[in-house]
Amino acid sequence: MSNDASPTLAESSFEQPPAAFPMMSAYMPMVKSAAMTSAAELGVFHFLHRQPASPLDAARALDASGQGMQSLFHALASFDLLIRNGDGTYRNAPFIEHYFTPAAAADLTAGLLWNAEAMKLMTGLTDAIRQGRPAESMWATMTRRPGMGALFSRYMEAFAGYFSADLLQHIDIPAGASQLLDIGGSHGLHAASLCLRHPQLHATVFDLAESLTQTPRVIEQHGLQARMTLRAGDAVSDDFGSGSDGGKFDVVLLLSVLHNQTEADAQDIVRRALDALKPGGLIVIHEYFHDPANPGRYAASFLLTLLVEVGTTLQQPDLLQTWLRDGGCRTIRRVDMQEEGKGSLLLAMRDGA
Repeated sequence: MSNDASPTLAESSFEQPPAAFPMMSAYMPMVKSAAMTSAAELGVFHFLHRQPASPLDAARALDASGQGMQSLFHALASFDLLIRNGDGTYRNAPFIEHYFTPAAAADLTAGLLWNAEAMKLMTGLTDAIRQGRPAESMWATMTRRPGMGALFSRYMEAFAGYFSADLLQHIDIPAGASQLLDIGGSHGLHAASLCLRHPQLHATVFDLAESLTQTPRVIEQHGLQARMTLRAGDAVSDDFGSGSDGGKFDVVLLLSVLHNQTEADAQDIVRRALDALKPGGLIVIHEYFHDPANPGRYAASFLLTLLVEVGTTLQQPDLLQTWLRDGGCRTIRRVDMQEEGKGSLLLAMRDGA
């Protein structure tokens, strides 16, 4: 046999077996995600926030079987999400207590509840890969199942609460600004946060009618009934408030909107958003960017999620900046958030002040 012959499968195999059965790389993350989601649906983390408890005590309080709750507690503890006390009771691990209970600055439990819907959508991934789009977009599914839309809005509100401080530190409201437009603002939390920080601001939250059902609650909670208004409409087709004076608004927010659109629709939304902006006004775009040659794990995962949920993709930052320049913006600043999953900002001033 020649020395340069290709190695056989046996010759090229690992000299040592892997530390775990190879299927564990898919099985264990699936079980962890499912366990966290079920714990949120059952109310386990909030229950243990109030007091440590045994699995049987939790089962009685949360209307579950003792065997089922014991299995769930064991799994959560194995992933270091619960801690077993010496007396057999369990408490939340610091990570859970800090992010998924009422003790959190922004309780992300709604994100775990949304996971249950997201996992159902992911069952259509293979077909979406074959077809290049889902059989039915997530938005269409929500029109048939209003509860799904409400749950998604709750998750977006929870994420907004977690993200709001990062957003606010990078937005410098133009001097004398009084009118803000939040396109696709849904819960209205970002607009409310800016109104609270800048007492002269009045905000209009623009979104689909079904996405604005919880916004009045947010407005009332912050005492902003006199300074925030709602406008139902479709961002893909409706005018945002352009006029002969070059626009009605001093600040326009486009936060996590464009990745849900086709490139053509995204470009048109940016154009109409700039039309609604006064000369000298500020537009703030929040998006998730990636390098196609090396997108990174989160961006690559999000690309698959968009494919199976809505059939779109992530917009490219260079293209977005071109659209902004074409719309009269010369001063454009990009801010990449350090924490994975928080995305990036483009902040641009429209010329002509």
